[in-house]
Amino acid sequence: MNESMSESDSGGGGGGMELDPAFATIPKAKSCLCIWRVENFRLVAVPRESHGIFFKGDAYVIYHAEEIKKSANTSSTTPANLIQHIHFWIGSEATQDEAGVAAYKTVELDDHLSGNAVQHREVQGNESERFLSYFKPRGGVTYRQGGIASGFHRHQSTNEPRLFRLKGRHTVRLFEMAAIDWSHISRGDVYLLDLNEVIFIWNGSKSNKYERLQAMQRAKQLRDERGKTNIVIIEDGEEMKMNKDELKLFETKLLLKEKNMKLNTNEIMDDNDDDKRLDGTHIKLYKCSDESGTLKVTEKKAGPLMKIDLESEDAYIIDNGIYGIWVWVGRRSNPKERREAMRNALGFLQKKGYPKATKVCRVIDGAEPMEFIALFKIWNDPNAQKGLGKTYTKGHIAKMVSSQFDAVTMHSQPQLAAATQMPDDGSGKKEIFRIEQFKMIPYPESMHGIFFSGDSFVIQYTYNDQQRSYTLIYFWLGHYSSQDEQAAAAIGAVELDKKINGIGTIIRVVQDKEPLHFMAMFHGQMIIFKHGKRSGFRNLQYHDENTSENDDTYLLQVRGLSKYDTKAVQVDLRASTLNSNDCFVLFTPQSVYIWCGKGSTGDEREMSKVVASSKSKDPIMVFEGQEKDEFWNHFPHGQEPYASDKRLNDHQSSFINITNHPARLFEISNASGHTTAIEIPNFTQTDLDEDDVMLLDAWTSIFLWIGKNSNKTEMKDAERIAYDYLRTDPSHRDPDTPIIKTKQMYEPIHFIGFFGPWDRNYWTTKSSYETAKSILHADNRPEIYVELVRDKPKQNILNRTTVTKYPYELLLKAADELPEDVNPELREIHLNDDEFFQRFKMNYSDYASKPAWRQKELKKLAKLF
Repeated sequence: MNESMSESDSGGGGGGMELDPAFATIPKAKSCLCIWRVENFRLVAVPRESHGIFFKGDAYVIYHAEEIKKSANTSSTTPANLIQHIHFWIGSEATQDEAGVAAYKTVELDDHLSGNAVQHREVQGNESERFLSYFKPRGGVTYRQGGIASGFHRHQSTNEPRLFRLKGRHTVRLFEMAAIDWSHISRGDVYLLDLNEVIFIWNGSKSNKYERLQAMQRAKQLRDERGKTNIVIIEDGEEMKMNKDELKLFETKLLLKEKNMKLNTNEIMDDNDDDKRLDGTHIKLYKCSDESGTLKVTEKKAGPLMKIDLESEDAYIIDNGIYGIWVWVGRRSNPKERREAMRNALGFLQKKGYPKATKVCRVIDGAEPMEFIALFKIWNDPNAQKGLGKTYTKGHIAKMVSSQFDAVTMHSQPQLAAATQMPDDGSGKKEIFRIEQFKMIPYPESMHGIFFSGDSFVIQYTYNDQQRSYTLIYFWLGHYSSQDEQAAAAIGAVELDKKINGIGTIIRVVQDKEPLHFMAMFHGQMIIFKHGKRSGFRNLQYHDENTSENDDTYLLQVRGLSKYDTKAVQVDLRASTLNSNDCFVLFTPQSVYIWCGKGSTGDEREMSKVVASSKSKDPIMVFEGQEKDEFWNHFPHGQEPYASDKRLNDHQSSFINITNHPARLFEISNASGHTTAIEIPNFTQTDLDEDDVMLLDAWTSIFLWIGKNSNKTEMKDAERIAYDYLRTDPSHRDPDTPIIKTKQMYEPIHFIGFFGPWDRNYWTTKSSYETAKSILHADNRPEIYVELVRDKPKQNILNRTTVTKYPYELLLKAADELPEDVNPELREIHLNDDEFFQRFKMNYSDYASKPAWRQKELKKLAKLF
């Protein structure tokens, strides 16, 4: 494909260009995904059911919009809660004209959207993670053979048998093979033979388990869409284990006797299975200028890059080598620079000699996506887009802990209230109930702020803003409370709401996920103890808990930045639980100790005194490094090593950095001899695979998650891999960034918190590969094979010996240009024996013995169909 000139010439349209009617259907200010295909120099909408299917011979324009929380003080003319991206996708066999039209239409659409969208150039097989994420719910992207220029029509033969190769461990790509034949199959891959009514999954003996699982998921998805489809999973070398009906149908497409003779022994290597991040340390910044009427690109600096390097009056190119070219357009740059930014980037790409498949993206000042921000070491911009998902984090809150949070202030500044999740300062009226025997029992006021992880609670909170009163109803679920108790708490919250005529706001809160306002209600005196009412645990001297001798000594960990977000949590009574960044309160029958880590804050120390005052007005202050033996003697296992790696000295700065650098998850590997990191977009707990080592980049720290079945070499080299990751980060990370290793099933809460909903039992309840196979196979309908393998009447073919023979080149012509005696559907019978063998790799008698579907496939390969 050679489309550079056409694409490069596509940016010169002016603001007065006529709007393509195709864009008139775009929903205004709403989340949506719209796709158009270039057909005869026009854009034709792709129906929703075909989203994710791309033809190699075509070019497409894709528009994606997503609503997110509004950010404060945005200057964009686009609604602040709508993030827009435009992609133009170029198939590997697309023509220059088609690629040029897609690029031109992208500029036209961007003008229609007031120039606020992020523009992406996507090339088949090397698409951006953002692009691929749009189709993840549909099982990934599918590359189909053909295209408009080759005479393909969208609705032609959609039910024909097709063979697909599946690639991708986390982001799936399906490649349609040119024909259903063993010569297109390799032992290193997984294939789907889609016969519409039946899908065969063939797993090569050298294929990986991730792609096998992805194939099963994709097949199941296709079955769900079609309503009735059998799924048969075949392991390489075990084809004879299929039942006789399955085997008979399979052999109508792929004869087993031809397997070993035709099987592709060359392992197919795909550098584009997933985007690999190797070495991005050579990032450079270039300034673009056209003051003289011609484009001038001047190198400004090499990395590390900072936001202050970008000036709003200019346009810049960020060169990350083969990993992508970015064009940043300042808000005050001239309109021509904005319209021609993509064309200039393509020219830069060509001048540098980078591969044509290199990603190219144009971003606008103030609307930078997360992937762009990640290239910068420092990006201090409170209005920056935070990527998909949650807009604000605790870091944003940390910068405002000294603000006035009273209800009047918050209601006059709704954006501040949204950012902090603080409707007021927590000084309103509270009524608290604990679930006991599945009923709500009033909780004594003297116990307010005391929670137990084995219990569930309901809190009704009322506050005023001088005009009216508001009610929030929280139901808090301890980690170890029963499902029945949690359900009772939810029902109790609804019942309380009914009593106030349904005007309350009901909020579900899970232990360790408490929002800021929930903690603020207790003014720094929130404490979570282990166990609970139903377990018979008796803690402290609180009157409804019977203290036992074994519970007289216990340890509380104190965390928080202020009275609004501080809480104490009971932890194991072991010195290994201590952490240099925090404060701990140790209660014993004789004394109370406050242990202060070197990195703890004054607020945490003050909170620790409040906690200690429940039993002692004069606690013993113990500072890290100055402990006496009597302190360690209270721990059953004595003194032990504990976490002492420092966070950033300023806790607030640490949180601020997290705000502007969202957490990113990578699957890491050194199997090829060099470190690779494959990013997993929109990650959840299910992306943590027990056979892998995973890297969670939390910016201020690096987590290494070790799956229980991970490669021993990778486990041993885990820290080195993390250091390599930091060294090669294009944002020039601090090599001393803390590296934290955690093992499967033993994840700390500050790791778990990055993954949204977390199921402690996920890996114990997850179905095995064999179980998943059995479940899929159990839904098959045996009767379907009878119809599919029924003998069909043989084709009535003319006597080949009597027809006129013509040159192969003549038989390739369009139907209306063929000789009068040539049936367009039977061109092959007009070839002489030598020509036939040359084109079909077999003699005519062998060809005639094939079933009609097989003859059709062979004719396609010979281009005579």
